[in-house]
Amino acid sequence: MSSYYKHKRTESAKVPYSFRCEQCTKESGALQATIVGTEATHNSISRSLSQKEETKLGEQAFQNLKNTLQEAYENAEGKHIYNAAFKDICPHCGKPQSWAVANLKNKLFENSIISVLVGLIFSVGCYFYIKNEPGRFDPSWQMGAPMAIMGIAVVIALGFLVFNAAKMSSKQKMTADVMQKNLPDIDWSAVEGMIDMSKV
Repeated sequence: MSSYYKHKRTESAKVPYSFRCEQCTKESGALQATIVGTEATHNSISRSLSQKEETKLGEQAFQNLKNTLQEAYENAEGKHIYNAAFKDICPHCGKPQSWAVANLKNKLFENSIISVLVGLIFSVGCYFYIKNEPGRFDPSWQMGAPMAIMGIAVVIALGFLVFNAAKMSSKQKMTADVMQKNLPDIDWSAVEGMIDMSKV
């Protein structure tokens, strides 16, 4: 049986930004957010890729970066939801900014949904695997094992939800009494060749 090798590539881009701290009112100075695109993968029976496969994998990684940048741009400019790469901790006083709360709200259920979906896939796979192996497993396993997998997935999902909610609540409390709510100043021109600015 042949072994398959998973080849991976990611691309990233730096986006300059700055902000006036809502807590101490000082300017952050020049900062850079490193936005990383979704990982591109290619399965191959070879340990190394051909030039054509390398090129294709690189193109996919670059396209993934463009998609991530476009989403970050549209969320920031259209919804005031800022990618987590835009760090909100003031370099002077070390306190957070209220504009970072929106991204935490946006991602509140993300890990929980992924956990439930992964659990569902594994439990369905387990159900059909046991069903197609008569005599190998105790009959009670046909429903018991998938239900146990799904139960674990739900517990993990709830754990993620509680953790994310606590993180969001903490930041909300820390930024609730700021006198002036500000937004970061992002220099999207650094990546203008990779995003469509007309979409906002």
